[in-house]
Amino acid sequence: MGSIALIFARPQSLQSWANFLGIQGTVLAAIQYLPQIWTTFKIKRVYSLSIPMMCIQTPGSFVWAASLAARLGPKGWSAWGIYCVTGCLQGTLLGMGVVYEWRHKRQEKAELEARIDAVNRGEVERENVDENVDVNANEQTPLIGNSGR
Repeated sequence: MGSIALIFARPQSLQSWANFLGIQGTVLAAIQYLPQIWTTFKIKRVYSLSIPMMCIQTPGSFVWAASLAARLGPKGWSAWGIYCVTGCLQGTLLGMGVVYEWRHKRQEKAELEARIDAVNRGEVERENVDENVDVNANEQTPLIGNSGR
């Protein structure tokens, strides 16, 4: 409602008003990402976030910002700046997610290898090992196929 009133009352102030709204939008967008970034940092896992989706969304923010910047020019910074900020925040979340998931997978693999080695050395009885773990598996073992059970 304030924008409509400003159009008629003070049209010369529209750019300042647009900049003000752009800054407000940028602050709110940043606030939107901060809890997710903090949670991801704190638990060191991504869980429900889709890394492939973030791989598409992150560069998409910058492409959209570039598109707006090409059309609006420097005076329209408050319109395209928000997409630059959110792209950086999405990129931060994506980078954290990739690193944490990579570390988690590496840790899981090391733990599995340690359990298999313990079985092979006879330190752990075979029946005490998870029945879904193939103790004879190696890097060439297919993930899908007849496991011989």
